[in-house]
Order: sequence, then C-alpha cells, then structure tokens
Amino acid sequence: MTPNPPGEARSAWPLLALALVSGLITMALSTPNSDATREAGAAGDMSRLLFNSPIQTPRPISVITDEALARVLGERDQMRRRAMSTPPWTATVTRTPSPRSSVTPRTQPNADIPLDSHYVFVPIPVRHNAWKGAGNAIDPGLAWPDTNHLDHFNLGWWYDWGDNDSYGEYDHPGFVPMEWCRLPPTPAVIATFRARVQEMPGHVWLVFNEPEHPLVPITATPPATVTPTPGTPPVTPYPTRTPTPGTPPAPYRGFLQCAETICADLNGFNVCQWPVTPTPNPTAMAPVMAAMAARTAEEYARIYSIIKEEDPTARVFCCGQYHAYPTSWWVAFMVRFEQLKTSYPSLSLDGIHLHAYPYTGSTQLCNTQIIQDVFTCMKNELAASLVSFRNNYPDDLDNKPFWITEYGFLYAPATIPTPTDADIRNWLMAPMVSFLGSAENRGFTNLAWFSVAYGDYRTRLMEPAPSQTPPSTLTVLGNQWASYNPAQPPTPTPTPTP
Repeated sequence: MTPNPPGEARSAWPLLALALVSGLITMALSTPNSDATREAGAAGDMSRLLFNSPIQTPRPISVITDEALARVLGERDQMRRRAMSTPPWTATVTRTPSPRSSVTPRTQPNADIPLDSHYVFVPIPVRHNAWKGAGNAIDPGLAWPDTNHLDHFNLGWWYDWGDNDSYGEYDHPGFVPMEWCRLPPTPAVIATFRARVQEMPGHVWLVFNEPEHPLVPITATPPATVTPTPGTPPVTPYPTRTPTPGTPPAPYRGFLQCAETICADLNGFNVCQWPVTPTPNPTAMAPVMAAMAARTAEEYARIYSIIKEEDPTARVFCCGQYHAYPTSWWVAFMVRFEQLKTSYPSLSLDGIHLHAYPYTGSTQLCNTQIIQDVFTCMKNELAASLVSFRNNYPDDLDNKPFWITEYGFLYAPATIPTPTDADIRNWLMAPMVSFLGSAENRGFTNLAWFSVAYGDYRTRLMEPAPSQTPPSTLTVLGNQWASYNPAQPPTPTPTPTP
C-alpha cells in the first residue's frame, strides 16, 4: 500500500483524536456508577444504604394552626419582590452599571464544575451552576443599586425570586431567574417574558415558589367573595366569609406565596379564605388542593413551552415546593402533568427545586427535636423523600437534579430551647453541607441559604445596614457560608467553629 503523504497524515490526526475522545466519552457514559455514586435505584437498595425506616407514603397537606409559625411565614411572604410591584411584569429598566464596592471580589468559581466527580465534561452550551447559592432576600421597602454585597460570599449561583434586571441581576455572575407564579396570558406579558428568556441563554429557570403552601391563620379582613366563573359549580365545604363594610379585622385561614395566586385564579371554587372554626380538614381540602395542583401543572406546561421555544438550551426546574416530601398535591400535579404531554409532547421536568426547613412542616417529621438533633431527622427524611419522588416517577425524575432553593431557620416551637446563631451554624448549616458531600446524598446537587439580608440574626447572612444602604458586615452564619468553596464538593465531615 502506498503510504499517505506527510500532509495527509497530519490532517488525519485530528480525526483520530476526535474518534478517541468520542469513544472514551461513550464508554464513560455507558459505564454504570458504583453504589457510592449512582443515582437513586430500587427502593430496597436505597433504604439499606440510607436508613432503616420505611419510605413515607404521600401525605395530604396539613393546616398550620400555630399562630407564631403563621406569623413568621406571613412575614416571609412579604419578601417576594416581584409580588410587591403592580403590575409585577414591567418593562426592563435600563441602569448604568455601578462601580464595584470596596469589597475585594473573590475569584469566581468555574460554573461548569458539577457536584459529582463521576460526571463527564461534554462541551454543550448549557450553564451548570456550582453547588453553593443564596436567596438574595432583602427587607421590604429597601432598594439597592446593584448586587455588589454578594461579592462577600463566593457564590456559585443566586436568585431573588424574579427574572428581571431592574435590581442589577446582571451586575453579578451566577444569577438564576425565577418565574414566581402564574404568567398572565396577555400579549404584552408574554412578549416581555420571551425577551427575558432570550437575554439569558443557557440558564436554569426556577418555575414557581410554593404553589402548595398550606393554609395558615391570618388576622385581617378577608377580601369580598369572588364571583364564580359562569358555568363552574363552586366547591364550598365551608361557608365563604364575606366581610361587612366597616367591620374590624377578623381571623381567617388563607394561602400564601404562589398558592394564593393559584387559588385566586380558580375563582370558581371560591374557597381561598377559610373560617378559623371549624379547622379545615384534609378531606374537605382535597378537591380544592387537587384543582390547584392541576392548574399549577397547566401553568408549568405553558411556561416550559415558552422557555424552550426561545432557548432550547435552558433547563426548567419545578416547582419550589413548600414541602420537601411527596404530598397529595404532588400526586395530583403529576396526574395532570402526564395528561398534558398529549398537548405538549416535549414537556419535561429538567429538575426539581424545593424548600427544606425544620419545625415548619416543610419536613413533616422534624418538628419536635432540639436543635442539636433536628438535622439527623431532616437528613433521613430528605433521603427518603428523594427516593420516593424518583421511584414513583422514574420516567420523569430518574437522574434529574434536585435543588434545595430555601434552607435555613425560620422558627422554633416554644417546646424547645431557643437556638442561637452559633447553634444554627453548628447544627443546621454545617451538617447540611456535610450531607451534600456524603454518600448518603443521592441527588441533591445545589443548596441556597435563606436569606442574605432578611430576617433575624439566626437567618440572615449579613448584619443590618442603615436604610437604603447595602450591608457589608457578615454575621456568624455569613462567615461560615462564605468559607465554603462552591467549586469543590462539600466536605462530608462537619467542622463547626466553636
């Protein structure tokens, strides 16, 4: 055989190298992961690896009756920047980028480094966020010109429950946009939303914030009765409270967060406000919650299709659940989700984002332990819940990432000693980071602390600053959070500072 000329031989080397790399990637992707690193498998295998208790079955969403907890959740509801504006979807505000503050920016991590080291790097135009994040909540009424205060934390990603750039999102890397709740189907709103998606290619989109928030007691005059949609029979397990003009505020039960918006959208059901007595029970709430779950699935499908039309490289995560475990709401959501695949053939859950707090009912069993013991309960429940999610919906959730987009401390019942900020650091923050880096974690890839500058000293990462002035001093929690490297897997050994 006549040998190739030298030039042809040189030109063949890139093809041979490409073939070799392709072969290695194919072998890596086809090689099953070890038991220590592969995603959730059979329930029996996982239960032996993680814990001894059986997986909990889906539970109905309970009613929160604790007045102190309801007050905390109500205050937290006010931090949603987006719902405070009227209308919430406004035109993009043009700002001149402000100079960086005197804070020395940390070197930003490589955002393409995943948590699990067995992944293979493939050059695709999708942004992967490093594990450490934060919810950039600030006190209501404050407005800062930029996000320079985030430079303190060496974050891999962050969000502020919105998707517009009027608060300086693009001044700082790692921004993850959110579609907080229902997207009004008006041409102007849809056009603005499409423009937002085009401005942020390759991003993860978080869709919804607690669409299944439970009923909580609220002391205020409930709004007037909503007229049912013509042809829609109302569901009234309890009489609707219609206030008399001029009457003082009266207690009632209502939804918060996105659940409030979804319930109001279902105005034919007319039960968004419930009497305090008798306490609503799960049986009476079931048809209302099932209808809200179905409407949430429909809204998700519509938002998902818009995002993918404008940016096929985007990933869409659902649904910012208040509950970190499968509930009856989630079952109803998935029933409607599967039905919608007929109308939306490409409909998918690219990932799940949910919230996890002790004592609030967010984790259903972790409500009575002292602060030193509560995370052991949370760890076991999170592991069990992830297995339950994936085993019940393998076609939709197997190997999909789970993000915890709100984690921290909101509230402690009166039956346990009041924890300090050091207690929260040592027994909630450090153990959760340890859990993420351990073999017990089988799929939680990202974690955001709630919050940056909102709430009391046992929650916030930064000390309060004078009105309208961005904070610059870190709390005990803020110093601990800043110490973690988002570009490296968390250590499996908690190292709390004495």
